[in-house]
Amino acid sequence: MSALFADLAGFTSFSEVHEPTEVISMLNTYWAAVVPIIDASGGSIEHFAGDGVLVLFNAFVEQPDHPARAARCALDVVRSSDAIAAGNGWPRFRVGINSGAVVAGTVGAAGRRSFATIGDTTNLASRLMSAAEPGGIVVGPSTAIHLEAMAELDLTPLGPLEVKGKREPINAWLLSGTISSTR
Repeated sequence: MSALFADLAGFTSFSEVHEPTEVISMLNTYWAAVVPIIDASGGSIEHFAGDGVLVLFNAFVEQPDHPARAARCALDVVRSSDAIAAGNGWPRFRVGINSGAVVAGTVGAAGRRSFATIGDTTNLASRLMSAAEPGGIVVGPSTAIHLEAMAELDLTPLGPLEVKGKREPINAWLLSGTISSTR
């Protein structure tokens, strides 16, 4: 599976100086643009968390090309959100992608359960997102291996990153390119 985490860098600062109705309006503007991109790429939204979203590829439907789907989706999400943010001072998305094994199922207690993906794959995707600059996409080693052959994508090594929860630094790459999930 490939996990894609995206959130709006600078969202907390933005929220601090804007009325809650403005913040909700901004979020709904972004989600109106981003959700169709996710759907078109074949991604499944596991959950929204305020200004963030976790998207899964190869979780419910067989998608042998799930790392490429996640990469295309991330590029389109960033391009779309950058166009929306241009000139209005809104925060921009940053994205982390990681591929690997997960445990998927329902968690919670009697009367309150939800679907979740658990494991190092999703945790590392979240940490990689946190390492990305606004408008940036950072991918982990297992995703990068699958993307290296795609000529439309550029992977720039970031070197080993210290990430929360990992004993050893993780090699990571900055993703850029022209390929789109709507092709």
